[in-house]
Amino acid sequence: MTDMPSETECPQCHHTFDTGAIRPVDPGVVRWLAEELTWSGQQPTERVYSDYLYSAGETPVSRQRFVQDLDYLGVPETQAPDGTRILTRS
Repeated sequence: MTDMPSETECPQCHHTFDTGAIRPVDPGVVRWLAEELTWSGQQPTERVYSDYLYSAGETPVSRQRFVQDLDYLGVPETQAPDGTRILTRS
């Protein structure tokens, strides 16, 4: 029996993941994030999700899945003091 590697690389974005934590990331979210080069810093989640929906075509993912996939790809969502949900991209 062959040992499984402890890490694997995403073929689209080359992000390295621990194999114990791997789950599918929607390819549309990965593509959108790779193409959205003008966005960095903090943006309200609703604005970012609206931009994604505009470019996603006929098969967008839910807001929840979008936020989960971005978090998995290193773009976490936090809550501002006024209650606004914010995505932060470095």
